[in-house]
Amino acid sequence: MFALRTSLNPPVDLSWSDPDPCKWRNVMCSMNNRVTKIEIGHQNLHGALPKELSLLTQLELLELQWNNISGPLPSLSGLSSLQVLTLSNNQFTSMPADFFLGMSSLRSVEIDNNPFSACEIPESLRNASNLQNFSAISANIAGRIPYFLGPDALPRLTTLHLAHNNLEGELPLALSWSQIESFWVNRQKLSGGIDVLQNMTFLKEVWLHGNEFSGPLPDSSGLKNLETLSLRDNLFTGQVPLSLMNLDSLKAVNLTNNLLQGPMPKFKESVSVDMTENTNSFCLPQPGNCDPRVDTLLSIIKLMDYPRKFAENWKGNDPCADWFGISCNNGTITIVNFYNMGLTGTISPEFASLKSLQRLVLSNNKLNGTIPKKLTTLPRLTEFDVPAFRSNIILKTSGNPDIGKEKIDSNTTGTSATDTPGPGSETNPQTVHKKSLNLIRVVVFSVIGGVFVLCLIGVAAFCLYKINQKRFSRVQSPNVK
Repeated sequence: MFALRTSLNPPVDLSWSDPDPCKWRNVMCSMNNRVTKIEIGHQNLHGALPKELSLLTQLELLELQWNNISGPLPSLSGLSSLQVLTLSNNQFTSMPADFFLGMSSLRSVEIDNNPFSACEIPESLRNASNLQNFSAISANIAGRIPYFLGPDALPRLTTLHLAHNNLEGELPLALSWSQIESFWVNRQKLSGGIDVLQNMTFLKEVWLHGNEFSGPLPDSSGLKNLETLSLRDNLFTGQVPLSLMNLDSLKAVNLTNNLLQGPMPKFKESVSVDMTENTNSFCLPQPGNCDPRVDTLLSIIKLMDYPRKFAENWKGNDPCADWFGISCNNGTITIVNFYNMGLTGTISPEFASLKSLQRLVLSNNKLNGTIPKKLTTLPRLTEFDVPAFRSNIILKTSGNPDIGKEKIDSNTTGTSATDTPGPGSETNPQTVHKKSLNLIRVVVFSVIGGVFVLCLIGVAAFCLYKINQKRFSRVQSPNVK
């Protein structure tokens, strides 16, 4: 305690002049004169923390917030009794990797608003298995959100505030099934989807705004306690799920400045909604049903996780009004051309709802799964261009006698749909396979035929030789009868 007094040079009114530290103002001791609490926040203190702090092995609470204490934090490893550590709003510059080592009793940590050099959250924090509150807002935390913040290492964690840092990457799946209630990760470089939230069923407050999160919003039906959801200033696509709009617990939601699609959501009157219309891609400027064609196209790209390119280009309620990849004739969709768009996911059976569809181009993408049988019901489809099959795939077309055959496009003059391939169309793997089989058959039959002819010639020569031999014997042996 004398080392701490020397380092901080406290003002006279703090009354730290007595030779017994247990008589100092804002210092508490146990019955056996061991220091248990130091509460010196808001005292305009300067200086640094001495390494001797780690010798206060009975210390339970250390509050230093709102001072001007600077320099590196000393290691506090071994303070197994420490429960509350508040260091926010100071000038600390670094934190050692073993800072939290041995702090098995730690329940609350607040290190907000310190100019730390860029660092990751020390892995030694996982030793604080009783931790309930961890707050490191504006602390220059970098890297990814560590997996050990999940329930396996920190099962009691209920508050996780990491806003205004330099975190990047995706939300770790390890957060699933945690007891986190308040989750702040706003204003940094986080990206990817947020599906993990649907398994964080204790959530009450979620701040994700000001990142680069993308993809559709997850199902919210399990978030029975959610009150505040801030998603503004991201890249979310797809439709706002009914499960979110129907939450009874929801009090405030912010969806402004995303790429959300479909009908504008209608929340309950008790919910405070921030949702500027022109920064999203809703089909109408007010709640209401979208055009059926819009619904169909959104159903199709749902299985592709609502790609960003569509959300940026599909505006309004008329897909025939210059929507990317869509061509129409008299208001009906006749061509869907999604060539070379880096699409993932599967081919939707909802394509079959486009009854006037003539061309469907999906080649040069990364789609997987099966081709829906419903597509065989499209009455006017003349070209279906899908990604090429791998070379080790055996393509069977029994029951589909017209696959691979050339058909005349009724909208062209004597030109086959397969004679004039669409952008990126590739050689039909079925045709290549048939040609290969035919060539093999020709070669095999030719070889077998040649061997058969040679055998016949050999047999005939042998028989002729035997006949001549018998005749010769008779000429040489006149006594033979």
